[in-house]
Amino acid sequence: MPAATRPFTTRQFMAGNSPAVRIPVGMAFPDKTELVVMREGDRLIVEPKERRLSDLPNLFHALNDYFVGGRQEFEEPERDWT
Repeated sequence: MPAATRPFTTRQFMAGNSPAVRIPVGMAFPDKTELVVMREGDRLIVEPKERRLSDLPNLFHALNDYFVGGRQEFEEPERDWT
């Protein structure tokens, strides 16, 4: 597993009046990236606000899983090309 995706242990600390955590450099987003933070139960999810072109392969893979992976079958309607 690449170091950038390997789980690691850290602790929350206070940075001024805000709770913060340190993450490895390999997991950092590019400088000045706006981030969205969401809470789902005990999990915090941090992701870029803006999507990038580099996200497209993952999006296509997810769509392929959705349409071909048994959840939905996509059938193109028959067309009369005459």
